Amino acid sequence: MKKYNKIYYRIIFVTMCFVLSSVFMLISGAESLAKSKGIKLRYNGKTSVNRSKQMSVTYQNKKVSKKSYPAVVIKKNYMVSYADVFKKGMKVSCKYKKKGKVLTLSANGISLKMQVGKKTAYKNGKKVKLKAAPVSVRFVSKKKTKILIPINYVAKALRFSYKKTGKTIRLGAPLKLTYNGKLTYYTGTQGNIYYNHNKYTLRSLPVIKLSGKMYLPAEETLSSIMGLTYSYNQQTKELQVSDSDVDMSFRAVLDSRQAILNGKNVTLTAPPKMIYSHKTKKNVLCIPASSVLGQLNYTKSWDKSLLCYRIQSKQFFNWSTKQASKQSTVQQANTTTNSLYTFQSFYQEQNGTGSISFQLSGTSEEIMKTATVNRTGNTVSISLPKSSYLLANKSFERFGEIIQKMDVTNSETTVTITFTCYNTADYSYIIHNKTLEINILRAYQAGDGSVTNYSLSIPRPANVHINQVKNQDLYLNKKFQIIIPGDYVSYYQTNPIVINHSSIKNIMTAKSGNNTVITITTTSLVGYKIYEKGNTLSVLMGQPNKIFKNVLVLDAGHGGHDPGAQNNGTNEKDLTHKIIYTLMKDKFAGNAPDTKVYWTRTNDSYVTLANRAAFAKSVRADAFISLHMNSATSKSANGTEVYYSVSNNKTSFSGITSKAMANLFRTQLLADLKTTNRGTKTAAYYVLKHNTVPAILIELGFISGNSDYSKLTNATFQKNAANSIYKSIQTMFQTYPTGR
Repeated sequence: MKKYNKIYYRIIFVTMCFVLSSVFMLISGAESLAKSKGIKLRYNGKTSVNRSKQMSVTYQNKKVSKKSYPAVVIKKNYMVSYADVFKKGMKVSCKYKKKGKVLTLSANGISLKMQVGKKTAYKNGKKVKLKAAPVSVRFVSKKKTKILIPINYVAKALRFSYKKTGKTIRLGAPLKLTYNGKLTYYTGTQGNIYYNHNKYTLRSLPVIKLSGKMYLPAEETLSSIMGLTYSYNQQTKELQVSDSDVDMSFRAVLDSRQAILNGKNVTLTAPPKMIYSHKTKKNVLCIPASSVLGQLNYTKSWDKSLLCYRIQSKQFFNWSTKQASKQSTVQQANTTTNSLYTFQSFYQEQNGTGSISFQLSGTSEEIMKTATVNRTGNTVSISLPKSSYLLANKSFERFGEIIQKMDVTNSETTVTITFTCYNTADYSYIIHNKTLEINILRAYQAGDGSVTNYSLSIPRPANVHINQVKNQDLYLNKKFQIIIPGDYVSYYQTNPIVINHSSIKNIMTAKSGNNTVITITTTSLVGYKIYEKGNTLSVLMGQPNKIFKNVLVLDAGHGGHDPGAQNNGTNEKDLTHKIIYTLMKDKFAGNAPDTKVYWTRTNDSYVTLANRAAFAKSVRADAFISLHMNSATSKSANGTEVYYSVSNNKTSFSGITSKAMANLFRTQLLADLKTTNRGTKTAAYYVLKHNTVPAILIELGFISGNSDYSKLTNATFQKNAANSIYKSIQTMFQTYPTGR
């Protein structure tokens, strides 16, 4: 009897908990629903729920509206509390007379008089018509009455900038400027400078837009930021800009479109202007950005997202023996020759990423080949024999990004060019046609963590395209090959391959049959993708999980001295290898695949169980699949079963587990192969239990089975099995994406 009483009370307790929980959820849901319906307002004698999109208001990037009293739409206009936003937040002079309900706002030389309930207003005494009349609004839940005014019209009328983005209305103070003899309250585009990939905040005057042209402060931009030699003559009203490193001189006159560049007359699209800033109380000489910077050979553009004017150097310097006023002599075959050189540096987009390039051109390619290039930490250096090239001791620091500075120094026997970078930088290095070229690359990562700079730049023969190029990953030997149809060995002797990655140990180019094979040896196993970009084949290298969307290890069971199960002279090791490697390798052989597959063995070799399990971790795999054939003493045992380990069944990418993976593959295999379903099972197999990723072991069929044996040894069945496993892999990564 006591037993039944306990059960009775337990049922009552559980029921009460359920009822209380349901009531709580209903109440919470009702409150949430009420909140989502909007805000209750009373005005013009009526109460209603305002369901318009509620906006916050900022002034000079500081929030000035109150959370309880946001901007709301009334009669198609966003309305705000004048007291919260304009008076308290923006410090605008506001006067309100209760008698007559007259409101006056004054700012930036404008007086705006309005009356509650009236669309007629007065701007500096002149009658104007509002799109929406000020209104007295009762915020019912807060029991507070506010006078709301149309924010768009009022802000613009008082010469404030107005912009609506997302859930925010952004207001800004005008620039009080005088130019062309007129006082102006400027509320247009304002920005800073983004020079050589570094952002600079302008202090004298921001970048502004006048008559459709972007203007920037000349002295602060050209001298302080860009490091050019700058001067302005107040008597002649002439500005001069020069840069001896690139032999450039420029002269322009205030309010004139005529200018002189390197002694030649040029015409600007707009004249330089003198603009007086009432904030700093100073005159600022401003130049039309696009026209002047274009004449000075810089790339330029307006970046809306950054609100910055982008400026990029095309050339940093161009030095020669004549400029350095020094020449050296080279003893060759008892003759003395002058060793002339030019040394220049410029910015270029190299294979999808920016680089700063240096070219040293001389009189002898053989002498150039004696140069050595080294990288230590964040420095890259070139050493040349002093007897060949006597470069003047110089230093250059105006690169802006990638490189902090470059120094040229001389010892008794050697000239050394040292590049000190902000971080460890990749570089490419070529000697061709008497020119030594080194490119210091900006190595960075995209937001998703993927590597974006290219590790190899391979000149592409004119008649070869990416769809003709093949590759072979010899990852077990830390090598990979790029196979190009045709004989291009001599082509690559005159068109060198550019190296940008520190893990590349060696590159060899050789003819093999009707193909040219480029073999790249690396210091460690790397992932790679090959793209066609213009006239180059660009190779992207890095950790496999940084390069590929999905990384998978396929394991052909047994191998070498371990034949596995046997029947009628057929070895399990041969069946697993043929199905999971021979018949599947071409499915993953693309030049830039989403899914990268590594096999624990690619031939008839023996691999220990420990090494098979550890291999997945070494290549940073997402999953592991081992293929086997079953065996039993009874020939009546037939069918497919898939195993996983309960010791390795934790949730991984997108919630996948080893068990879920096993069920997915078993379902697909049974549907495609029509074998007997022997279920999903657990086992403590070494490659499953000791793996670090979701792992399964497929027993495809019984090599000893009276019906399975003929299937497993049938070429069509083997091909279908390979296709089914491939289909399962695709389904797995579609259903459970890795997120890369």
